[in-house]
Amino acid sequence: MTEGSLRGEWRNWRLALLAALILLLPATSPAQQPERVEEVGIRLEFSDGFVGPETLTQLEDALQDVVEFVLLDNLDGNLADINHHLDYVVDTLGGVIDRELREYGFVLEEMLLEPDRSTQVTVKLHLAEQRVNDFQVRFYLLGNTPVLEAVTAADEEAVAAALYTAVARTPYSDENWLSGLVTQTVEHQLAKMIEYAGFTHTVLVHPGQTTTVAVTLTPRAGATLLTNYSLSMRSQTLPLLSLQPLREEAAYYLQSFNGAPLGFIEAKLAVIEQAVYQQLINSATLAPHCADLRFELVLSGCSLVADLRVDSTRYMLDGEARLALWDYTVDDLEGRITARAGVMLTPQWSAFALGSYYPAAEDVYPAAMAGLLVDYGLVAAGYDFEAEALRLLGQVDLAPRVYLAGDVFVDNDFDNLSEISVHYRVRDLYELQLISNLDGEVVAAIAANF
Repeated sequence: MTEGSLRGEWRNWRLALLAALILLLPATSPAQQPERVEEVGIRLEFSDGFVGPETLTQLEDALQDVVEFVLLDNLDGNLADINHHLDYVVDTLGGVIDRELREYGFVLEEMLLEPDRSTQVTVKLHLAEQRVNDFQVRFYLLGNTPVLEAVTAADEEAVAAALYTAVARTPYSDENWLSGLVTQTVEHQLAKMIEYAGFTHTVLVHPGQTTTVAVTLTPRAGATLLTNYSLSMRSQTLPLLSLQPLREEAAYYLQSFNGAPLGFIEAKLAVIEQAVYQQLINSATLAPHCADLRFELVLSGCSLVADLRVDSTRYMLDGEARLALWDYTVDDLEGRITARAGVMLTPQWSAFALGSYYPAAEDVYPAAMAGLLVDYGLVAAGYDFEAEALRLLGQVDLAPRVYLAGDVFVDNDFDNLSEISVHYRVRDLYELQLISNLDGEVVAAIAANF
């Protein structure tokens, strides 16, 4: 119920009060020029605590209207008449106020009237038992995935805190009045949150001791929206096939933001990144691997671009199958299958076995290696038992989808197998490669990671 409607209820008593007071109060001669009330002040005192400032303001304004009507309009502010019939004025005015306030959950205990040019009216109240003690606020937007709920959680808490400050302990017997107070406070709070400027909103209130507030947010017509996302995933230590459930989970969270206003995404980008990371790091997919996870998110135009890196702290296991798009000039090296398996000695250091198999040549090159994982790559060295030579590996990421790799035998007899290559991840499991061996041959290849 709004302040205007509360005041409207008082007006229903005007004619009855006016008739009664005119009959009982004697007329005052104009020649007497009596002293008059020039202004009226209202002070509310609650015997059992407090109410929020918004509730207090509406009560004070409503009671001010009632008292001014009786003292200034009906009694013309005549101090002599008011003082002469003070008990009746207090009883009549108090009865009207008490009857109306009870409908809204307030009980009048006592009213003190101090007539003067500046008249003070003190109203002592207490609250009914049915009053608001807490608020639960929830935003509904874009499907409400766990990530979206985490992104808006702080804002929900801020609105709930504002409601508690402004409307706490308000009786809820008049649900319309309480709903109006709550809606007004929520809209005022949302107006200060510029990240929500791209949404229209609807506020639904369910009054009770714990009053629940649902805020439905819909993108405004004409707002610039997020339209797409891209996601790359990589790992130095784990088979990408085993991580596909994790990728699908990340994709689900990112896709849920499609259709959101860009202003919201820009303002919340760091919060979104942290919320997605928190969901992924707790994923059941990672539990067997004791994995470290890095997740980076940027906004590019109307698209979210995400980079996901996952590495085990327990073991190293991966493989690749590659096929050249044209034949080598001398050797049968068009196809190659590479696999490695080992353990992580520390989060950075590993010991692993490496094997490269060339099906056309029917050659296998096994090696024992030790490697160091750095921020954006891998450096490893070891002994190849078939070549009977030192073997070096290296990989460095140039971009989320591009990396440079090297596999070199420290023996000139194996320059045909030693190679430097540039890799482009078409998708997480598939690559295009441009390869040059130390004999000078250059080929392109397609590869699948598993």
